[in-house]
Amino acid sequence: MAINPVEEEEERENVLNFPVMLLTGHESEVYSVDFSQDGRYLASSGKDRQILLFEAFGECRNFGVLAGHKNAVLEIHWAQTSNHLYSCSADSTASVWDVAYNRRLRKLKGHSAIVNTCAPARNYSGGLLVTGSDDGTVKVWDSRQKGYSNSISHDFQILAVTTDPYFNYIYSGSLDNVIRVYDVRNESKVVFELGCLDSITSLDLNSDSTLLLSNSMDERLNIWDVQPTGKGAERLKMTLTGPTHNNEKNLIKSHWGRNSIVCSGSSDQFVYVFDTVDQKLLYQLPGHLGTVNDVQLHPNYPIVASCSNDRTIYLGEL
Repeated sequence: MAINPVEEEEERENVLNFPVMLLTGHESEVYSVDFSQDGRYLASSGKDRQILLFEAFGECRNFGVLAGHKNAVLEIHWAQTSNHLYSCSADSTASVWDVAYNRRLRKLKGHSAIVNTCAPARNYSGGLLVTGSDDGTVKVWDSRQKGYSNSISHDFQILAVTTDPYFNYIYSGSLDNVIRVYDVRNESKVVFELGCLDSITSLDLNSDSTLLLSNSMDERLNIWDVQPTGKGAERLKMTLTGPTHNNEKNLIKSHWGRNSIVCSGSSDQFVYVFDTVDQKLLYQLPGHLGTVNDVQLHPNYPIVASCSNDRTIYLGEL
């Protein structure tokens, strides 16, 4: 996988053993990757029902496998600490994992169909997870309670969810092309809606929770002002293009990184990295041989992780 910047960049310190590291071990398509909050570890999940755990530096050793889901693991996220991990699956459940002991702490049962998406409220005391499902519901799970603590119903499948670190708002994207914003403090009522031109495949908030990044099957990355003071059409701040979708209809994900950087997967087998201040493409990275389903930027270093239908994960220095 060559690292091809669109424009020349200043020379930077190498923090990986090699500029690009190839991580293998999955037996089928890889759907999700995530760095731990301290940046020491990387987790991945896929169609083979497994979650693989890697060290993010050195030889990127695979130090653990989390198994227990009965169908594809569609999305994973680390908790605030590196001890716990969240996952959701096509087996209609979500899970909380103990990484140190490679075991499942809790199976979250309550959805009646595929759970497409999950997102933790990392600064919420006690641990909290939001999930979205093909059953048309968004559910909230509190680790201190048995079962889900709240359920919000929709008329269409939920494909993407996120929440702010303190769990003030829930953001959902669905098959009807609409992003809905719920005020958790006000009986989860809809605060406002944002309209896309096709199904929403991922949602992610920037570090101060003022901007929401959406990826949708109309091949647009939209950045929205989600502050309470925003109004109507003025909420759409910019649209980035380049990443594609195809007939596979995978839930391709896009994420914020540090310093207003955005990264995205794509069906054209490239990884895209954008500067949202100048609204320009910084990198279009080749190497994968299938749809790139998820991309994450390291929390501390200029490193990007990507996963693909080609069963591989790449770690590359930018």
